[in-house]
Amino acid sequence: MRALLVTLGSHGDIHPFIAIGRALAARGHHATLATNPYFQAQIERDASDRFAFAALTERAELKDLIAEHKVMDPARGPMAVMRKLVLPMVPQFAERTRELLREFRADVLIYHPIVIGARWAAELDQIGGSRPHTVSVSPSPLMWANPDDPMVLLPHRSHQPSRAAVNFDRWLGRIFVRAMMDPGLNRIRRTLNLPAVRNNFHAECTTADLNLGIWSPLLRAPLRGDPLASTITGFCWHDRDHTQEAPDHELESFFRAGAAPIVFSLGSTGVHAAGRFFTHAVEAAQHLKQRALLVIGRDQPPPANLPADGSIKAVAYAPYSTVFPRAGVVTHHGGAGTTAQGLRSGRPTLITPMAHDQFDNAARVKRLGAGDTLRFSKVTRDTLVRKLGPLFADPAFARNAASLAPRITTEDGAARAAELVEAAIDLGSPPQPRSGETALAGGVSHR
Repeated sequence: MRALLVTLGSHGDIHPFIAIGRALAARGHHATLATNPYFQAQIERDASDRFAFAALTERAELKDLIAEHKVMDPARGPMAVMRKLVLPMVPQFAERTRELLREFRADVLIYHPIVIGARWAAELDQIGGSRPHTVSVSPSPLMWANPDDPMVLLPHRSHQPSRAAVNFDRWLGRIFVRAMMDPGLNRIRRTLNLPAVRNNFHAECTTADLNLGIWSPLLRAPLRGDPLASTITGFCWHDRDHTQEAPDHELESFFRAGAAPIVFSLGSTGVHAAGRFFTHAVEAAQHLKQRALLVIGRDQPPPANLPADGSIKAVAYAPYSTVFPRAGVVTHHGGAGTTAQGLRSGRPTLITPMAHDQFDNAARVKRLGAGDTLRFSKVTRDTLVRKLGPLFADPAFARNAASLAPRITTEDGAARAAELVEAAIDLGSPPQPRSGETALAGGVSHR
């Protein structure tokens, strides 16, 4: 089997695809991962004759995209991603994916829904008389919006929203995304001689031949009304980045030097919109008389108030699988991949959501009793102290977090995804167009 994997975004969007590509290669298949060349060196570190890199776009620097387009703004961030970063690129996504499908003679296209246009290439192309199989990979439960799921779309929502609030937010979100995306996307589809589709982004997430939710069932279990041919695989594990991570011996020396620290991180995107977050983190750790490790991001200066005694250390990048389990408490922004590693670590967590799905991920962790939340816009020294103090003092947080970790650790979402893709291909000949690819009049089937 030959698989083409297509994704864009931050480390949290790339790492699961590296894991899936490696899992496919381990099963004897050929996998090519197409993405931003920013990640080329990292991917090629794991490359082999069965797992390779391909450029999906020109190289783009994450920090430039985030700063220029205010990607991490809680209100404007999602709109900026869709209208400024995704929509203008859709024709290129479709054409480049089509080229790669032909070049690698792919049997299956495995794509992140944010790369709108990639799935369209499978509609456009006819390989061996029919199109390749399609597999959507959704990192976040929000991408399968379901009325029976207490999801949190808005920053001000409780972590336990009412069903009425969920239904209202789903309706509002669907209307907003449809109005923002459908007119432009359907104009592009018409230029490609493809029929118009209603709720385009929802279609990208839910109408592939196989739809994978790569989160833990503990975070969000399967529900009635989920996409047809869908499976929640569990988390996909990969977090090494040799291009920027601190040396293992340096981290080991820090951890051995004293008590378990607070680890503060904002992922690979939030660090470029951190403001005074890490300055406040230093102040809070000192007030609580705790050591701290700050993961501040590539090319970011350390906060000026770092103490000279070495009790608080700043590094550009560190594998969360290495540092989170050795923390006293973990503080992070709530990105999908970071949330996975936080739960895997078994340590109490404070999540400071900034934008996108982070408010929802934070709410899910809080409902599990493994941590608390504090909106990023509310972060100060005093608010961090108020939230972090109970995570150290109340043993229930540590107990709940520790009880989840063994179950999370046994998940291998990448291996499960590879098995499911393999099984789908083995079922028979490549699929023919179906209702999810029909005209606007009937809409996209919720299946």
